[in-house]
Amino acid sequence: MNALAGFIMRGRSQAILMLSLLTMLSWLLSLASLLAAATVALPTLRRGCKEGAFVVLGALPVVALAGQFTLGNALQAGSYSLALWLPVFGTAIVLRETASLSVAVLFALGLGLILVIGFYVWMDDPATFWGDNLQTVIQPVIERRGGEVDTQIINQTMQMFSTYATGAVAAGSLVTVLSSLLIARWWQANLYNPGGFRAEFTQLSLPWIISPAFLLMALATGTTGGGTAVFSANLVMPILMAFVLVGFAVLHAVCSVLPSGRFWLAGIYVGLMFLAPMVLLIAVIGLTDPWFHWRPRFVPRRS
Repeated sequence: MNALAGFIMRGRSQAILMLSLLTMLSWLLSLASLLAAATVALPTLRRGCKEGAFVVLGALPVVALAGQFTLGNALQAGSYSLALWLPVFGTAIVLRETASLSVAVLFALGLGLILVIGFYVWMDDPATFWGDNLQTVIQPVIERRGGEVDTQIINQTMQMFSTYATGAVAAGSLVTVLSSLLIARWWQANLYNPGGFRAEFTQLSLPWIISPAFLLMALATGTTGGGTAVFSANLVMPILMAFVLVGFAVLHAVCSVLPSGRFWLAGIYVGLMFLAPMVLLIAVIGLTDPWFHWRPRFVPRRS
């Protein structure tokens, strides 16, 4: 990974080349999209907005042309690329200008919430929009399988997914943006400031007001009905992902000063592979951090 980061930072041409290749690879391998977005963020973090913009504008026609030849649609390829690159580009600018990972995460969270609110403003019924699009994808499968498929269960699943798809897409987009940003920041630290990434990440936090706001929205989801509850639930999802990231920061900070911290940290990540609900426990750690101050309870004791 350090070799890749070093190649990207050799010059503008190398960054444009890697961004184009990784973006095209993401059409086949979704994980490559994280590296592609990180390729936008790295020169932006190191050299500023102008350098990041040159890389984006240089790679865009290359990817669009490749999309025309391989997918038959340059506009679709270009739109996908901009949707992948621009949120990370903007968040990287915020991180460079403020030198605060917490502010950058808050900015990315704001983008996620704007996505949810904007979709509800733009669409009269978001659930119907997602349901119709999902039906277009699922219906051919149902027709091919015939009587082997329980259509009632499928319809119930589709209805539930459609109801909360807006928030799920916003949460997934937030995870993608922040993952790419953290990869780029890690690359930058490895190249120019060894050890700096861990020190920065373990101090990550969110303003205390986010926690009560989240609890109020969660309460509205559980106590109100109809569209208000659904709208609140969709807003809750991206905020929950931000708290998960803060929870990981807290765990890394605490484990870094424990004698067997690496063992416990490895156990947490292995447990997540088999026990997905552990993510909620990590989110609770991030949610309660403004009140319980988990890091000062452990870190000063051994530092």
